[in-house]
Amino acid sequence: MNERFAMVVDGTAALPAELARELDISFLPVHVNFGAESFTQGVDLSFDQFYQRLEKPDAKPTTSQPSLGECSETFEAAFQRGATRILVVTLATELSGTYSAAVTASQQQTQPIEVIDSRGTAGSTSLIATACARARAKGASFDEAVTLARKLAGHVKLHAIIDTLEQLKRSGRASGMQAMFGSLLSIKPIIKIENGKLEPIGKVRTRDKALIHLQELVEAQVPPGEKIHASVIHTNAPDRAKKLADWVAGRYQCVELYTAEAGPAIATHGGPGVVGICWYPESLLGS
Repeated sequence: MNERFAMVVDGTAALPAELARELDISFLPVHVNFGAESFTQGVDLSFDQFYQRLEKPDAKPTTSQPSLGECSETFEAAFQRGATRILVVTLATELSGTYSAAVTASQQQTQPIEVIDSRGTAGSTSLIATACARARAKGASFDEAVTLARKLAGHVKLHAIIDTLEQLKRSGRASGMQAMFGSLLSIKPIIKIENGKLEPIGKVRTRDKALIHLQELVEAQVPPGEKIHASVIHTNAPDRAKKLADWVAGRYQCVELYTAEAGPAIATHGGPGVVGICWYPESLLGS
């Protein structure tokens, strides 16, 4: 290749560490705050440490995007490693200010940086990033990878089960959910994120029934046997995530399938116990 471009993904991306290393994908930092204490996810706050803190009755974590300086540091580090260009994939602008910070930081660099709004959240950013990184490994140019990212943005579907509304209420992102579910805390809402908006699409009273209904909702959109790229995401719910991943693997021809914990930044808003599937059809790639 005549050029070497770097792949950088939003720090909230649900991407296994070993896969990120294999595909050479870097992360923008994301911060989780408990009162006056601020931590960087994956640096000085592990998943286990976050959930231990979350169990405290007065725990009210918040999140914050990377600063302009942190975005610049990430880009400069990529250039120092030999990149000539950088492709960045972020959360939807409605959910985070990371896109804006990354764009501003990119404008301060002399080498080309393209920032793509995934129009989704953790699973969407991850699947777009892995698609572009795999294309890069096969010899795709920077411009071709940018075109691919733009093509996928807004087309990676996400359906997920919310185990509790408590964190959504605390974070102020549950207004639409509260309108639908009221104060029925035993309800397990099923949501989708589309065009940067969280929307309720179902409600079930038990975890097992919620998982079955989630599968029914996916099948209504994707015929069994279809070729798809998929990821199963969760927040501290590995057993139920495995059940969902096994179902996906048995029901579809998975060109790509991995399971990943979405991490503290997502759990701050969605709470523990979230289980979801993100996917897009292979046909979207034109092959």
